[in-house]
Amino acid sequence: MKARLFSLLGLLAIAAPAAAKVDMVVMEARGVKLQPGQVVDGSANLTLAEGQQVSLMTQDGKVVKLRGPYDKAPAPGEAATANVQLALQLLVTQESARERAGVIRGGPGMVVPPDPWLVDVGSSGLRCLLADSTITLWRSDAGATQQTEVAPNDRSWKADVEWKSGSDRLPLPHNVPVRRRTPYVVKLGGKEVNITLVSLPASLTNDAMRASYMMENGCDAQAKALFAKSGVTAQ
Repeated sequence: MKARLFSLLGLLAIAAPAAAKVDMVVMEARGVKLQPGQVVDGSANLTLAEGQQVSLMTQDGKVVKLRGPYDKAPAPGEAATANVQLALQLLVTQESARERAGVIRGGPGMVVPPDPWLVDVGSSGLRCLLADSTITLWRSDAGATQQTEVAPNDRSWKADVEWKSGSDRLPLPHNVPVRRRTPYVVKLGGKEVNITLVSLPASLTNDAMRASYMMENGCDAQAKALFAKSGVTAQ
């Protein structure tokens, strides 16, 4: 009888499905050997000692922030939704609540670019770009021809380009480097602004994840532009 019971339990163990792999993207890691942009299996155990911290993003753009001591699988109990539009709608609602609470600088007067991947040079601040993309500057007033200067903070090099009248966009040469978080100085018509370019990890595979990353990194105007491009508006 015991032999039959053990045999049955063994068959059940074999038949039991393994936990489904849940891809999560590392956003930030402190004191632990994980890199921003790295993809980890959220269904597997993650062990953090006292003082170690990790922020992970699910496929629907939710951010899970963990700090040690911690020793379990970080994936949320419910499966991440595959409905990107629904995830975007939830992010719009979250972004609207942050704006009403005054968390977003600029608020209702924020200048939203016509495309989420344009670098607005009208004011200083953070700007998000897709990984390995070229830099396209954007100005809201395309009236005059202006000499444009772009340089890193240390002034180790400088790019001088003429921005023609009638054009609101100016693609920069392909050799202008964009690292994960790079500060630049842009001088346009005598006005100088300080812009930090934040490169989105290539592991962010849908617009919900990209919009969430933008909001987490202070690129709120661009997140708004991405919502508009995706046809999602606040309810």
